[in-house]
Amino acid sequence: MKDKHIGFLAMVIASLGLAVAVMLMKVIPQVTQMPPQHVAIWRFALAAPPLWAYLSLQRRSRQGMFRHPWRFLGLGLIYSIASFSAIFALQRLSSSIYVILVYIYPSMVVLYALLSGRSIPRLFWLGLPLTLMGLFLTTFEFGAALTIDPLGMVITMINALALAGYMLLSEKVFKSLDEPIFGTMAVLSGAMLVGLLLIPFLGISTPNTFEGWALLVSFGIFGTLMPIVAMNVSLKKLGAARGSLIITLQPVLTVLMAMVFLNESLTLQQWVGGGLVILAIILLQRSPDRVGKPANQGVEITCQ
Repeated sequence: MKDKHIGFLAMVIASLGLAVAVMLMKVIPQVTQMPPQHVAIWRFALAAPPLWAYLSLQRRSRQGMFRHPWRFLGLGLIYSIASFSAIFALQRLSSSIYVILVYIYPSMVVLYALLSGRSIPRLFWLGLPLTLMGLFLTTFEFGAALTIDPLGMVITMINALALAGYMLLSEKVFKSLDEPIFGTMAVLSGAMLVGLLLIPFLGISTPNTFEGWALLVSFGIFGTLMPIVAMNVSLKKLGAARGSLIITLQPVLTVLMAMVFLNESLTLQQWVGGGLVILAIILLQRSPDRVGKPANQGVEITCQ
């Protein structure tokens, strides 16, 4: 299987895992009565140890992981900023407004990639508008009261910048790493460390039932570990621009999962919006790469 196909499949798996994370983030506080910020701390504390155990059993050389360990720990810091800012933003904004605002970050990634001379899908000019329109139709409810919290918008922009930064930096650092799993362990360890340092400020609580613990462990494994591993593999093979566009599938999968598992109904508007996102992803996946040159070099954009 070609790297491009492996990368595409990995990013779809990442989108599915992040959709699972959204679902569990809704369900766990209801079942356990835990504050969302406590759930966010536990997600990384439960996601990192399985990778430690897995890698401790491997006999292959770990030398490649330790060339620049602080880079991967720094990525963990950035991802934790994205995670916690999402929680605080959703406490101030409706989920629909949040999704519309935060998914500006693929545009940020593509714009930066174009200006810095990185590869981007040639049809980005068509795929981006289709994606944004599809996300709007999928998440926004016409006729609903529209209330905008300025601080919530600022936090959401921080969330978007953190996600864009993670995508762009991950593309760079993971391309130099033979085994993405090593780097992912450091990323999750860095995110876990941030969560532990926040306990004196945010507090911590635990589930008091077996069901609560099962949901929390599932969040750590299937909603955190799995999507981050898949995302890092995809970014290594696809690059940040193409990967960030594919991951816009996540809100569509979240809506579909809500329909299946939470008995929520989908409107025609949401079906159309989801269809537009999928169409955009197909077009972008089949589109060849286009490489832009940095503006300060005075070279025009060329097609490969």
